[in-house]
Amino acid sequence: MVQEISLETLNRKIKDGVGQIRPKKVKVRQKTIKKFCEIINETNPIFFDLEAARKAGHDKIPLPESYLLTLIAPISQDFFTTGIGHLLNNVIKGIIHVQSEIEFHAQLYSETPYMLKIRVSDLIPKTGKMGEYFVLNCPHEVVDESDNLLVLDNHVFFLKTKI
Repeated sequence: MVQEISLETLNRKIKDGVGQIRPKKVKVRQKTIKKFCEIINETNPIFFDLEAARKAGHDKIPLPESYLLTLIAPISQDFFTTGIGHLLNNVIKGIIHVQSEIEFHAQLYSETPYMLKIRVSDLIPKTGKMGEYFVLNCPHEVVDESDNLLVLDNHVFFLKTKI
């Protein structure tokens, strides 16, 4: 049975859970991008030919913007398992992903180390046609080794906590 929970308690539980998620270091190999491009039928040679990428002004193979979901998948998985997984059985009845808004601040490249981070920025109580719920804003970030923000993917979720 799902229990009722206050905003303060849910906010603390989510922040505690997400706080246990450590940043993940990732490096995408050139051959991975080539395979990804084959799968999605991407034919722009800058994504799989280093010479073409250099002619276009890149030192390395750039990552297609469409690769972002694949890139951030490990930190998203941790969000649902480590971060809020402990809440799913006894506090959160349902989760709906309602929005993802992406801001690219720099081009991402293959063979370059990045750090994936996740945090909770807002938890807002709401009431709608289906009853009471919470809106959770959960930014996913890709940063470089100097902690400069390169990509921000702000995810918004509806959390149903009451019957």
